[in-house]
Amino acid sequence: MKQKIGFIGLGLMGFAMARRLQQTGYPLVVYNRTAKKARELVKAGASLEKSPAGVAEHADLVFSAVSTSDVLREVALGEKGILSGLREDAIHVDCSTVSPALTSELARKYSESRRWFLHCPVLGSVPQASEGSLLMLAGGDPRALERATELLKVLGNKVWKFDRVDQASHAKLLCNSFIAGMIVTLAQAIAFAGRVGVSPETILEIIGNSTLNAPTYQTKGRSIIGRNFTPRFYTEHMLKDINLIVDSARRAGSSVPGIQVAQQLFSQAVRLGYGKEDYSSIIKVLELQNPL
Repeated sequence: MKQKIGFIGLGLMGFAMARRLQQTGYPLVVYNRTAKKARELVKAGASLEKSPAGVAEHADLVFSAVSTSDVLREVALGEKGILSGLREDAIHVDCSTVSPALTSELARKYSESRRWFLHCPVLGSVPQASEGSLLMLAGGDPRALERATELLKVLGNKVWKFDRVDQASHAKLLCNSFIAGMIVTLAQAIAFAGRVGVSPETILEIIGNSTLNAPTYQTKGRSIIGRNFTPRFYTEHMLKDINLIVDSARRAGSSVPGIQVAQQLFSQAVRLGYGKEDYSSIIKVLELQNPL
């Protein structure tokens, strides 16, 4: 019989990951602050609990995918948090992009309570979560990682393992620094092209036939040209991750000047009201700075 899986946090990615687990036959128990987001999963057989602790009490392994470090702290350590309900020797696997300092703290507190905490942020978006082709960056005690690997492979087609949770947390932030840098490069190129009368479509075609090409440039480039900012990854979430990158680099004594430029652009995008749009919305900031 398959393990009973808990899932906490049913945003864009969390819902897709939870549904993937459910569709591959795992019994599911879920919690989300906005209960209506669980409706489709419940109709398909999932149980809905009233607190993270309630999920933990009924699950063999609990996943979480939440928006910020503060939310994860509350979900994990709050009065009705996961740790208060997690059965002895059970595992909490968090898949959020959060502070490495926090994941280290959680690993220590769970260990003191004889529970397991793993941090496994993911690389990919909703389509990859739905089809189980995420890239999984899993960190923590090797014994817990070994036990969780089967489930991680349901969600992703590649798992990288790290001995410490903070290594996985930092690896995800480093990957997201590429995402931030690429969208800034793409957006400024499209805005610049418009100023000098070069077709953005032509630029994408040239890039697509060169070693400079990347899927992000093509998919996001076409979306920008089509003025489609339906979110696959919220602008406000990208800013949150950029802030984490800058803070973590500061703690490590590392300079990240390129990311600090991205931080300025994304901060302005959120101030202008684009926080709930796709992160490619920073093109609008550049257009405002350089009107035709």
